Amino acid sequence: MLKELNQQRRAKEFTDLKIIVEGKEFEVHQNVLASCSLYFKDLVKRSSGEKRTGEKLEVSMTNIGADVLELLLEFVYTGSLIIDAANAKTLLEAANKFQFNTFCKVCVSFLEKQLTAGNCLGVLAMAEAMKCTELHNMAKAFALQNFPEVAAQEEILNISKEDFISYLSNDSLNTKAEEVVYETVIKWIKKDPASRVQHVSELLAVVRLPFIHPSYLLNVVDNEELIKSSEACRDLVNEAKRYHMLPHARQEMQTPRTRPRLSAGVAEVIVLVGGRQAIGMNQRSLTAVTCFNPQNNKWYPLASLPFYDREFFSVISAGDNIYLSGGMEAGVTVSDVWCYMSLLDNWNLVSRMTVPRCRHNSLVYDGKLYTIGGLGVAGNLDNVER
Repeated sequence: MLKELNQQRRAKEFTDLKIIVEGKEFEVHQNVLASCSLYFKDLVKRSSGEKRTGEKLEVSMTNIGADVLELLLEFVYTGSLIIDAANAKTLLEAANKFQFNTFCKVCVSFLEKQLTAGNCLGVLAMAEAMKCTELHNMAKAFALQNFPEVAAQEEILNISKEDFISYLSNDSLNTKAEEVVYETVIKWIKKDPASRVQHVSELLAVVRLPFIHPSYLLNVVDNEELIKSSEACRDLVNEAKRYHMLPHARQEMQTPRTRPRLSAGVAEVIVLVGGRQAIGMNQRSLTAVTCFNPQNNKWYPLASLPFYDREFFSVISAGDNIYLSGGMEAGVTVSDVWCYMSLLDNWNLVSRMTVPRCRHNSLVYDGKLYTIGGLGVAGNLDNVER
């Protein structure tokens, strides 16, 4: 059917909407466009009352390029898309702006595969501005995991102060040497000293100076003119020196700068996900997720479950992530699959099973998640999903 409609579009037959962009006219079918875009669905609804019966609706647009609209329409009518590194960001911005959700997913999938140390921070900023959660999470995880390579790129020197601080202050920043973080801060300031030197103490505060080697503190940090010219910076350096000189007093010196980054050491932990709590004669479902580290005998809170009153789900770990599938919520068996990303400490909906199930088992084999058996809407299940 779409093939026939596309032929009609190109022949301008039976079309009832004309879009004018950069002097170029695009004739389309209102129903086709409205079915793929919430923006155009609303536009058609609002404009329909303004035209006479039988008259073709005409809309002029200035916030999109003609070449981009052509690609959007080609995808809507044929399902095919010409996407590459040169146009991916522009296409995603347009798809997001005009609420072509399926088109957005294609662009996001492409950009995720194109992430590099040289573009991930730019993609992260773009995804945040567009509130594109999936791409934002992937770009953020990539940037944090690949910090040494990202720090060597020109892109990091051009991001905003707010984005720079947010990135370097993250506990999940993957660095084996805090000296690299310090050097990145100094390079960022010296890229534009006229406007950035005023923020030197705020920026130095995100560096975990107590984890910098004492000789580096004395020979490099102490001799940096940017540090010497700021009393607040000198205080931060002296704080780090005291941390090294007085190991017996470190318990009283706890600050965000004395907290080791996660990359400083890796530990296997035990994670408790949800459960039920007895309250008098009743019980309630828990959304809490906690982990126990046997190395220091301590419990830590993790991001809570993103739903309430769910039970009988299955949980399995895969690498550094946790997958939760199915379960029952308010008496209804569900099919969604969630992933806890330890690097970001958050839960994301990643898929849905073809069959809702609860009280089932799950396992990971060869990098793939399998759900086995359980109870479905109509009773016992004897199948396996991947």
